[in-house]
Amino acid sequence: MAKKTTLIHIAEAAGVSIATVDRVVNRRGGVSPGAEAKVLEWARRLGLDRGSFRAHVRTLRVAVMMQPPANPFFQGLGKGFSDNSAFAADLGLACFVHHIDAADVPATASKLKRIAESHDALIVVCPNEPRLAESLRSISARIPVVTMITDVSDSGRIAYVGPDNRQLGRVAGELMGRFLGPPGGAGRGRPRNAPHGRPRRARNGIPVGPSRAVPAMLDHGGAGKRRGPEACRQRGLRCIPEQPRDPGIYNVSAGNLAIANAIRALGHEGRTVIITHEITPDRRRLLRDGVLDAIIDQNPRMEALRAIEVLGRYFKRIDGEIQASEYTPFHIFIRENCPPPEAAI
Repeated sequence: MAKKTTLIHIAEAAGVSIATVDRVVNRRGGVSPGAEAKVLEWARRLGLDRGSFRAHVRTLRVAVMMQPPANPFFQGLGKGFSDNSAFAADLGLACFVHHIDAADVPATASKLKRIAESHDALIVVCPNEPRLAESLRSISARIPVVTMITDVSDSGRIAYVGPDNRQLGRVAGELMGRFLGPPGGAGRGRPRNAPHGRPRRARNGIPVGPSRAVPAMLDHGGAGKRRGPEACRQRGLRCIPEQPRDPGIYNVSAGNLAIANAIRALGHEGRTVIITHEITPDRRRLLRDGVLDAIIDQNPRMEALRAIEVLGRYFKRIDGEIQASEYTPFHIFIRENCPPPEAAI
C-alpha cells in the first residue's frame, strides 16, 4: 500500500519503530491500541489514503455492557448496536453485547472486570454507584471506557453518551404540569392553558411545573433498577389514591400496560396523566388510544452510533475531538404526532 520511505516517515512522526508501523499495516498484531492510534493519526496527517490504510488495521473488540432486553429500552439499545455494526466494522471495531444485572452491584463489578480483560474498549450502562465507579476506574487505566445513559463521572471514562438527564427530568416535569393544569383551571389534555414559570422540585425529587397536583413517581430507577409489570401494577394501585384530584404518573421503566390496568381498576381511566419513556410499538398503541399522554424517546439507535463514534475518534480512525459529555437529543411524542405501531422511526 505505501512505500518503505513513507512507513519510515510515519514511524518517525509517531515516535514508534518502523517494525511497529509494519505490524499495523500488515495486521501482524502485537501493537497496543494506543500505539496503533498514533500510527493511524500520523498516516492521516501525512496524507495517506485513509480508506486503504484502515483496511490494514486490526479489528478492536468493544464490550458493550447493559441490562437484559426484557426492558424495551435495552432491547432497543442492543438493536441500535446491531444496526450500526457495519459502521463500526468500517472503523475496525466489533461490538459484543454482554448483559448485567445492575441491581446486583458485586456481581456487576466482577463481571465488568472479567469481560474487560478480553476487550480493547468498554461501553457500559450502569448506575452511578461507588463500587461500580471503582471497578471502572481500574478498567479505564488499561482501556478506554464510555458510559451511557447514566453518567458515572468518577469512573475515568473518556466520555459520557446519552441525554442530559437533568434536562430530561425537567422536561418531564414541565409536561406533567402543563397536562394537569393550574389549580382550579383547565387540566388534562390542555397544556396551553397552564401557566408558564420556572418548574419547582417536588418532595419526591422529580421536577414538576406549576399545577394543582404533585405527580406520583412510580419508578425512577434509571439504569439500576428493574421492575416487572406486576410490581408496576401494585405500585400504581398504591400511589394513585394518595394523589389529590387528578393524579399524574411518571414512569421511566417497563410495565405501562400493567399501570394502565391498575388505573382502570381504580376507575381513574381518562383522569390520570401518564408520561413514560421510549416509543415501542406497544407504547405507541397506548398513546394513540389515549392511555398514555406523552412519551419521551431517547432514540437508542442514535445513542449507540454516538458511542461508536467516540471510540472511533479515540482510536484515531475518524477525525474529531472527544467531548466529555456527548449529549444526545430526545424527542417528545403525543397522540397528534405518534406514528402507527408498525412504522419505523
